[in-house]
Amino acid sequence: MITLADCRALDAADPLAALRAAFVPGTPGTLYFDGNSIGAMPAGAPARMAQALEVEWAVQRRRAWHLADWLDAPQRIGAAMAPLLGAPPEDVIAADNTTLNLHKLLAYGLQLAASEPDSERRRFIVYEPEGFPTDAHVVQGVVRHSGGRWAERRIHSPDELAGALRDDVAMVMLAHVDYRSSWRWPMAATTAAAHAVGSRVLWDCSHSAGAVPVPLADSRTDFAVACSYKYLSAGPGAPALAYIRRDLQNRDWPALPGWLGHADRMNFRGEYEPAAGPLSLITGTMPVLQNAVMECAARVWAGVAPAALHARHRSLSTTLATLMDEQCASLGVRLLSPADYAHRGGHLAFACPGGGPTCEALLESGVVTSFRQPDVIRFGLAPATVAHVELWEAVQRLKAILSEERWRAPRFQEVSV
Repeated sequence: MITLADCRALDAADPLAALRAAFVPGTPGTLYFDGNSIGAMPAGAPARMAQALEVEWAVQRRRAWHLADWLDAPQRIGAAMAPLLGAPPEDVIAADNTTLNLHKLLAYGLQLAASEPDSERRRFIVYEPEGFPTDAHVVQGVVRHSGGRWAERRIHSPDELAGALRDDVAMVMLAHVDYRSSWRWPMAATTAAAHAVGSRVLWDCSHSAGAVPVPLADSRTDFAVACSYKYLSAGPGAPALAYIRRDLQNRDWPALPGWLGHADRMNFRGEYEPAAGPLSLITGTMPVLQNAVMECAARVWAGVAPAALHARHRSLSTTLATLMDEQCASLGVRLLSPADYAHRGGHLAFACPGGGPTCEALLESGVVTSFRQPDVIRFGLAPATVAHVELWEAVQRLKAILSEERWRAPRFQEVSV
């Protein structure tokens, strides 16, 4: 049985314990397990935002493009966060949002497929329609507007992928981690299987980046996108990260050409010429104020060893799964995420009596989680900020709610999370 003393010992021995000080702790007494939705605010963000507003915008104005170096923030941010994606610094950039980057990279991959000798045979995009909605919607939109050039091939479970991978597949687009169950695809093996039939792969790493290993370079992944405001703590609405493998860069125009993705961006050429590398993914003016906050997070991650962060997440995830089994299984709580950590992403999903009302009761007791139908409560484990003793305390609060059936109270029946 895991004890409170065990949790304290794990925290005391943690080489990343001091990392928590780099983030704002939130409300005293509140336990935050929503890193899979929005990460903690970097401690330097308020001062950096004040600088951006009061000096750069208010005083420097147009000169800030040069004096504050607004223009190159996407490259700096991408380079700082690239190690958490297992990618070379020059192959990652911060741009737009997850949906736009998925569209841009899917369309770019299809452009490459259409230019190859066997292009007529390759017309299918393999994806999971029950995955995160924006992933499915991007595929469906590209197919709808392709005039019949591209078609969908849907899979409904990982077991169906092998049968879907044939030599008529142009692209495979998958979420590295399922946003509900936290099932994690084996990236290297899956990418290799797609490559074996001549297809390319686009990974959505939104529920893995900053929590579990994301081996983009080692797996020979073709393209990837990652949301930055979850485990990476870049702030609500922050730009997403986009990755293109080096040998696939500069092969064609980007799907959405824009003036800041031009090779000669500040000379305002009328004829488009794509910039080299991921810089071509920049479309129009970047969100300068959001980038200022995002760069605060990037500075934190630049000083963190990815292996240490991943080891801490593994310890947190394993501890929480064990605590729930030991203390709440008899009350009806059941792990829905894979039992094997190698197949789990950043959060843990549990089937729990009461479902949404229990999630509301947890919120009132100072435990911030999230709910998904029909009875799933998700604990997002941000390894930079969550402590093992907080896992212990959260389980005690949940156990009290379930054993006393507090979740049945009328005030908890309207679910807001």
